[in-house]
Amino acid sequence: MSDQTKEFPLYDAQAIETKWQRTWAEKGTYKTDEDPNKPKKYVLEMFPYPSGDLHMGHARNYTIGDAMARQARMRGYDVLHPMGFDAFGLPAENAAIKHHTQAGAWTYQNMDNALATMRRMGFSYDYDRLVRTCDPEYYKWGQWIFEKMYERGLVYRKKNPVNWCPKCNTVLANEQVTEGRCWRCDSLVEKRDLDQWYLKITDYAQELLDDLDKLPGWPERVKQMQANWIGRSEGAEVDFTLCDRDGNPIEGDEGKITVFTTRADTLFGCSFFLLAPEYKGLMDLVAGTEYEAAVREVVDQAGNVSAVERAQGVLEKHGAFTGRYVVNPINGDKVPVWVADYVISDYGTGAVMAVPCGDQRDFEFAKKYDLPIVPIILTGDDPLYPKLKDEQGKVVTSVDWDAAMAAEGKLVQSGKYTGLAGGKHSEGERAVVADLEAAGTGRRKVNFRLRDWLISRQRYWGNPIPMVHCDHCGYVPVPEDQLPVTLPENLDLGAGETLAGCKDFYETTCPVCGRPAKRETDTMDTFTCSSWYYIRYCDPHNDKLPFSKEAVGRWMPVDNYIGGIEHAILHLLYSRFWTKVLRDMGMIDVDEPFTNLLCQGMVKDEHGDVMSKSKGNVVPPSSVIEPYGADTMRLTILFIAPPEKDFDWDPNAVAGCNRFLKRAWRLVWELASTPGAAQAGAPDAEALDERAASLFRDLHRLGSRCTADFDRQQFNTAISAVMELANSASAWVNDVAAEDRDAALAGRVAHDMVAMLAPICPHWAEELFHAALGREGSVYDEAWPEFDASLAVANTVEIAVQVMGKVRGHATVAADASKDDMQAAALDAVSEHIAGKTVRKVIVVPGKLVNIVAN
Repeated sequence: MSDQTKEFPLYDAQAIETKWQRTWAEKGTYKTDEDPNKPKKYVLEMFPYPSGDLHMGHARNYTIGDAMARQARMRGYDVLHPMGFDAFGLPAENAAIKHHTQAGAWTYQNMDNALATMRRMGFSYDYDRLVRTCDPEYYKWGQWIFEKMYERGLVYRKKNPVNWCPKCNTVLANEQVTEGRCWRCDSLVEKRDLDQWYLKITDYAQELLDDLDKLPGWPERVKQMQANWIGRSEGAEVDFTLCDRDGNPIEGDEGKITVFTTRADTLFGCSFFLLAPEYKGLMDLVAGTEYEAAVREVVDQAGNVSAVERAQGVLEKHGAFTGRYVVNPINGDKVPVWVADYVISDYGTGAVMAVPCGDQRDFEFAKKYDLPIVPIILTGDDPLYPKLKDEQGKVVTSVDWDAAMAAEGKLVQSGKYTGLAGGKHSEGERAVVADLEAAGTGRRKVNFRLRDWLISRQRYWGNPIPMVHCDHCGYVPVPEDQLPVTLPENLDLGAGETLAGCKDFYETTCPVCGRPAKRETDTMDTFTCSSWYYIRYCDPHNDKLPFSKEAVGRWMPVDNYIGGIEHAILHLLYSRFWTKVLRDMGMIDVDEPFTNLLCQGMVKDEHGDVMSKSKGNVVPPSSVIEPYGADTMRLTILFIAPPEKDFDWDPNAVAGCNRFLKRAWRLVWELASTPGAAQAGAPDAEALDERAASLFRDLHRLGSRCTADFDRQQFNTAISAVMELANSASAWVNDVAAEDRDAALAGRVAHDMVAMLAPICPHWAEELFHAALGREGSVYDEAWPEFDASLAVANTVEIAVQVMGKVRGHATVAADASKDDMQAAALDAVSEHIAGKTVRKVIVVPGKLVNIVAN
């Protein structure tokens, strides 16, 4: 038995963690080595917005990444593991107004607080590579890249209907509107016509879609979300000639309106034509006519409802006749033109050929306004089908249906196309498009839901757009040697001062002609800053370029990227676009920025509610670190659930993890105190007694499992494997006196437990590595332990022996024992139970049991 009175140092988390955080900082332990002889591993967590101190969601994200980075270092990789701050944005302005301070002062103070918390959590960041997007040394290069995009024709300025958040007082990109509301403040979004700056992300739409296939390390749901947002549709553009009631052509837009449709085969069912309230030229079309007031009313009402809600088609539909018509190019029919609020301008051309027989929204609109419904695709099961056959040649325009019919089947009432199959890419669709192309009134077209990225923001705390407007020269870029365009530092945001009202900022001279000019007062969407920060980490101190191609070639792409699913569209799509643009500029050689993506689950409160400051249920990391230490917090975060799953915060789990750390702490000391453990070499498996051999097998079985689970980022089960090993080792040390233990085995188990928990509990592991194991250097300079699954297999197995189906004994046999050997051992083990009986039959299950039938 072990000496239970033996005294070991107590586990003092606060003292240990403070000690090692100071030591790591002094020695620069986590500074990136950049050893070209090692394979590289770039591990990155999405950087935070410094709106305050870090919360448990941040802690989970960063703990996952830190465990990956630490273990990769032990596996022999040259690891890049940086951190920074996404530091521009509206909350800083709001806070500056609320607290009567400057946005910059508030932001830098929060960043200092967050950095202190990160260090207290023991994260292994290379702080020498810290990137703050509000530093002029960083955003200068964002401006530089903007100008390079402008030179390549990827930047333009245009007046368009845009999403306007009345609370944030700024425009939003389509991707920043969620169910009709602002992604940041949840206000209902309006539409306004404004001149804005755009990036031509649509130039890369097809490649962004195709290259999703190059990302097997991404969650399928994220790839599907991006594919849906890009929204590729194959169809045709169809030209409708604009005319009045009498069929006279109307000038404007070359006298035609073009629609995009995936179902050109349904043209014979087009009984009216729809324009979006935002359609360019709509009000010119009705100006001075009796229809102007009704159309204006629809336009105004639509401006008060989000485009997303309108497009969903669940709201009551509103429309007005414009007094105009278009000519259907397939049959020459004159079709009335309406404006309808469920049509939006963000898809196609903002004009729609309405086919109410096959589209439910068009059907409801036709019913409300008593417009014709021409059935042109019917199946044999449709009740109207026989009627049509009886009335050949007569077009049916009135139906008694309750809803639109299925749009797949045979074409009817469709002229020469009647009888052909209808549907996307169908025989009928191909025939109709071919005839339209021959007539010059249609053409094949691929359309995308994706729209160009609107980056203008009417805010102060953002990266200034480096353009100057001259009445003589138009818009011209700020010369490179004058970058960065910096923000004025003393605006009184509380008094309503803005960049647009700051003469010291916007008054300048034209770089081309020298005349008085006005600097652009819009700032860039903050997502432009986060679209390339991961590349800057590769070369953060470069003052000649955003980064060198050689440095990027060493580290990119990011091998493991960790962040929330909420960034599936915004940040991840924009970053992929930015990477491809930089590649085409010849600055980098990668197609995709992130090889593997892990979207961690949310941390909810103990009642299952999402944590938020407004609810007052946020659990700060300090609430765990102060009583238990950072390593307990880290262990709990990784043990409580798989990283991709949500979990409810459980104070009992915290206490349980702390108890395990204390127990494992004492166990390592107990094992390490075995005489000769520190000097012994590798265990000799052949020389171990059965108890020691069992522990040896557990070491290799559970160590192999832990390693495999680390590779799969399943940290909870990796931790479970170490816990099982601790149980096995505890039983051994409790039953075997220190002087009777195998020293090599004790030393190996102690070392491997420390090493396997080192990525998760770094302070705990570092202290034990030095104090208990007596090692030099750092545990992170140690190689990850090697395990052999074949050594987990026992040489012998214990089998159950049954007599007439009841267990009467056990026998130990060789693991590969034959049936005859198992039978012999079994008969011997239960000889007293079968004495005087006749053995009728022996059933042998290899490696498990023997059942003896006797009477």
